[in-house]
Amino acid sequence: MNLFVYYKLLESEHPNLRIKIQIMQSELKSIFPTLSYDLMKRPDIDDTGRETWMEIYSLQDIDINAFRNELDARVLTAELPVPRRNEIFIPV
Repeated sequence: MNLFVYYKLLESEHPNLRIKIQIMQSELKSIFPTLSYDLMKRPDIDDTGRETWMEIYSLQDIDINAFRNELDARVLTAELPVPRRNEIFIPV
């Protein structure tokens, strides 16, 4: 199961965003050892000047509810951009 978390932002309003996310993802990995993750963004900005960023989490043998609770708490602590859209995809 994969969790995709995406959001739009003006990068200038979120200094050190990439570093904050990388730290958060590393902390999540220490709690959920089987977690794998990635961080991506669209190559182009939208017509309002915002970038779209996406965090991708592969949740092998991880309880989705426990993971989401931990992720939500860390997002608040790190003051990451909101709103954040979440979608789950499963293998076909």
